[in-house]
Amino acid sequence: PAGLSASTFPAKLWRLVNSPRVRSVRWDSRAQGLLVDRSLFEQELLSSGDAHGAGAEGAGPAPDSFQATHFGSFVRQLNLYGFRKVPGWVVSDEPGDAGGWLHFKNPNFRRDRPDLLLRIKRLTRANRQRLAAGLDVRSRQPRRFQQ
Repeated sequence: PAGLSASTFPAKLWRLVNSPRVRSVRWDSRAQGLLVDRSLFEQELLSSGDAHGAGAEGAGPAPDSFQATHFGSFVRQLNLYGFRKVPGWVVSDEPGDAGGWLHFKNPNFRRDRPDLLLRIKRLTRANRQRLAAGLDVRSRQPRRFQQ
């Protein structure tokens, strides 16, 4: 949506979950939550020492791959932007896949409402204080190394 920087975490996440090239992140059955296959996510989207992180099939970097090298860093980002893990595992529907999917939700991250992305703010200490005081919270531009 207009007014949202394409380099913010919520915008990148939106593009990932809607990308047909990315297999490790998808919408839940109600299109109101995010499902993440950790091992596939690590292969597809996390850097492995190079600058971009190659896709599992070696087809080049995945769109909007993250600079982080650990899945925990990605989960920390989710938490900083107000996503919460839904308890339990979602069993994979992929044939032969014994793993599961982690389920995360944010009330402002829904497939049918891209306009809500503007409401997702990084929950820093200062932003939490501003929200508690009923003040507007603006997103800051990402630092040079986050782009």
